[in-house]
Amino acid sequence: RRRTSHIKMALNGFGPVHLIALSLLSGALILPPAAAQRDENYPPPGIVKMAKPFHDSCVEKTGVTEEAIKEFSDGEIHEDENLKCYMNCLFHEIGTVDENGDVHLEKLFETIPRMMRDKLMEMSKDCVHPEGDTLCHKAWWFHQCWKKADPKVSGFFLV
Repeated sequence: RRRTSHIKMALNGFGPVHLIALSLLSGALILPPAAAQRDENYPPPGIVKMAKPFHDSCVEKTGVTEEAIKEFSDGEIHEDENLKCYMNCLFHEIGTVDENGDVHLEKLFETIPRMMRDKLMEMSKDCVHPEGDTLCHKAWWFHQCWKKADPKVSGFFLV
């Protein structure tokens, strides 16, 4: 818990949070779809390094496996309760939730650099009313909805 508050304090600047949110939620928007495949250079190592504390904290809190994260990011949409809660954890860590813990799309859009915001907003047009009984299920609903909205964008990297 203390580590998380230190991370939030250290990344209180708007710039790093933008980059982390972009990497976590819509990494492939930076590159054309053909190039948006996870390798040693993508997502950019600097972004991965900045996002690592969020990733590590959420992996520890949820018990998700790296394989489940990679499969969703690079492969197929699949059901995994720990992955769903990992997605929820990331939304909380980057501060894109409202006072009830629900994802707040306006807050999310504010974290995305303007040049990428239109693409995410377009992808989100049918991803407005999340379904699910828990915050974890609602977070997963957003991610799978975005991935379905633009299957060419394969980089919904959950760093």
